Amino acid sequence: MQPARAADLDVAVVGAGIAGFAAAQTLIGARQSVVVLEARERTGGRIYTDTTPGIAFDHGAPTRPLPVGMSLMIDGKEISHADYQRFAKQAEEIGRLLHALRKEAPGIDPSAVLKPSDPLEKLALAEALRRVPFAPLARLPVTDGKLPVRLNTRVIRIDSTGPLVKLVTPLGDVLARAAIVTVPVGVLAAGGMGFAPPLRGERLAAIASLPMAQADKVCVTFSRRVLDAPDDTRILAWTPKQTVVEALLRPGGREAAILFYRGEEARQLEAGGASAAVSGAVTALAELFGKEVRSAFLRAASTRWGLDPFARGAWAEGLLLPRLALAAPHHERVLFAGEATDPAGGVAGANASGHRAAKEALAFLAKR
Repeated sequence: MQPARAADLDVAVVGAGIAGFAAAQTLIGARQSVVVLEARERTGGRIYTDTTPGIAFDHGAPTRPLPVGMSLMIDGKEISHADYQRFAKQAEEIGRLLHALRKEAPGIDPSAVLKPSDPLEKLALAEALRRVPFAPLARLPVTDGKLPVRLNTRVIRIDSTGPLVKLVTPLGDVLARAAIVTVPVGVLAAGGMGFAPPLRGERLAAIASLPMAQADKVCVTFSRRVLDAPDDTRILAWTPKQTVVEALLRPGGREAAILFYRGEEARQLEAGGASAAVSGAVTALAELFGKEVRSAFLRAASTRWGLDPFARGAWAEGLLLPRLALAAPHHERVLFAGEATDPAGGVAGANASGHRAAKEALAFLAKR
């Protein structure tokens, strides 16, 4: 790869996810020359659809609080109407307790302090600890297939001290008048990309204040119907083995289930490896629906966002101020985008941040 001449490239975008695509589309629409550099062998970033289980399995991390219409189960049976009402009251009370605990003692693990004995209370606590403020993931924006993307091109360093921004990759240097960085904040926190001049203290503090959440999914498919549930049933269940199972049953009418894991359970899932993740998912479903689950098992797939070197987690968690600090330009010509840089977060935030960074790049280029 030969370095681009100054007239060849206006903006280099790092990362071919939602934010990167949004930025590139805006810039191309403004008749700027653009290249998108992607470290993976595919586009999409943290949005990826896997078909190896035999169905379309969206790897995007699960993120919603308890949705309307989710069935609650204890020991393999749906709870009664009265227990649904009791669950709602307990969930509200536990929410208040968690808020107070996090305010008074933010470093304490709530599960070490709150120890309910009743299964319904345990289910309410488990659900409260799993909630995260992030919108559900969606598919990539539709493109015309003409975006200039270079795959397998990891950017190691961005040097904006010279007349052009130099992006150092194992395949050679890329030169551009400006650059937009859209990599997950987990990659920045892990030192996956260097900068010259170095990032300032306020940006480093912002990166440290936006930790990546741990969230994963396991998709299991079956050769015949073994899940006694209507299509697209969401459940939150307390099993006889004192574990919580959150799952989507028979998605799209397919003989399958998608199980959701968050926090420490997601870390344990990844540490155990893919085989253990699948085994654990099948065991959990068998506890709820019987041993036929095992004999009908067909295929499975799981996510491992925490161990993904190009993600380091599922999404960024944090408040408004560090997001705004991360979104600020670095050395004027290096802009930042991605869900961690937007107040809303999520796919909508990633998309908005890409357009915002592209407009900042256009403003800079107009002054040159």
